[in-house]
Amino acid sequence: MGGTRPGARMRPVELVDEDDERPTSVTSARHGGAGPGDEGPDDGSTAGDGGPSWRRWWPWVVGVAVLAVSSAGVATVQADAFARERADRIARVPGMVRPVEQAPAVRWRAPAEGPAPAVAAGGALVLLSVADGTWTARAHDPATGDVRWELPLVEQPGAGFESLVVTCAAGDAQQDVLLCAWAEPDVLYGGAEVTTPYAPPTRVVAVDPSDGAVLGEWEAEGPTLGVTRVDDDLVVAVARPDRRVTVERRAGTSGEVRWSWTSPESLVDPTGVRVPPRLVADRRVVTMAGIAPTVLDARSGDVIRSGGRGRQMLARGLPDGGYVLWVWTVGAELRAADGTVRGEVPALPVRVVTDGSLDGWLLVDTGNQVEAVAAQDGAPLWRLTTPAEPVAAVDGVVVLARDATVLVVDGSDGRELWERREPREVLSDPVTDGLHAIVAVPGRDATDLVARGLHDGVLAWDVALPADVEQVVAVGGRLVALTGAQALVLG
Repeated sequence: MGGTRPGARMRPVELVDEDDERPTSVTSARHGGAGPGDEGPDDGSTAGDGGPSWRRWWPWVVGVAVLAVSSAGVATVQADAFARERADRIARVPGMVRPVEQAPAVRWRAPAEGPAPAVAAGGALVLLSVADGTWTARAHDPATGDVRWELPLVEQPGAGFESLVVTCAAGDAQQDVLLCAWAEPDVLYGGAEVTTPYAPPTRVVAVDPSDGAVLGEWEAEGPTLGVTRVDDDLVVAVARPDRRVTVERRAGTSGEVRWSWTSPESLVDPTGVRVPPRLVADRRVVTMAGIAPTVLDARSGDVIRSGGRGRQMLARGLPDGGYVLWVWTVGAELRAADGTVRGEVPALPVRVVTDGSLDGWLLVDTGNQVEAVAAQDGAPLWRLTTPAEPVAAVDGVVVLARDATVLVVDGSDGRELWERREPREVLSDPVTDGLHAIVAVPGRDATDLVARGLHDGVLAWDVALPADVEQVVAVGGRLVALTGAQALVLG
């Protein structure tokens, strides 16, 4: 696409058919004037220099043809290189897949169980499953499904114990350590002689994603209220015996405490009447939401804002290092990294899968409206009345979805590009490859995986998947269909 168009280099050439244009009588200019019946000299009709006229211009024609073919070849090579670079860039975006220009097929399948059974790490797809009574992590080659390594993590508890679920969190880079965690199971019913309730700890195993080697193991006291990965560490919230809450940032491989904060008052309600505290964290801010919420700096553990009892408060980090602080009845403020208020927004920004093509602005969902605002100061850019929720921003457009409806709008002005209502509610958020919006629609005998053009909504391809598919997600740049017990990798 970046090459010079071949036509721009061509020179105009007049091609003459000799049979049609040759005079009936030709006299060489070297032998005098025109004879009786002659129409006059034709200097280009004879080879006064040794040959006919085509011998003088045929090298130009050949040169132009060679130049045109060469230029077209260069343009094609440049276009192919651009397409490959774009495909690689899209595939590296978490939550997006490499462009799927033709209808995909199931390449391989393997056991996968749990709320988040598939992650990408170390250039492989790591799947979690319970095999022979043991939770096991297996790394598969993304293209073939061949097992590169497998690691048994913990045995599934027997009857009389709470269920156990293992989750693994990968880092942004392929080589980042894989962190797997689970809460040790407790007995379902304790005996009357038990005076001190057992607080099951959370176990953490750090795994090298390249070969499955265990790099470290540690545990956090229980009961655990939440665990979230932040860079190479874990932020862990734990309920204390005095009903207060301790939040710590701990090194992923060793469990070393980076910082620790303990609530000044009790946040845990043992009666279960109040909603238990909830940990919400990202790279910039940590919120311990609950009866009396507190927002912490994720880097240092310093308190950014504390709320009184009954106050609702949340925070969310921004790509530029700042954050948004939302307080009920007050509103949401855009703040710089040092806490300086730089603007207001209607609500917390929505987290969407994005390729960065619309950097510099934020999407805000207020329930029945979606607004785009400037990330620097909150200035409104456009507003769209719709119940659909933003799920992705790619190639300058925004993909929204709700129930059975998929809506795509222009990211610069909110103008609707197309809308489609599927026959049934889609199984999961649309996935995009930068070319299409891809949705999984349940049917009676199969699940339809449908791709429509990102900018025009035109049907590109439609694939039938097994009827027991529960969701279709993007993992490591690939489409993965998940059932209750398997992962089906498409390509």
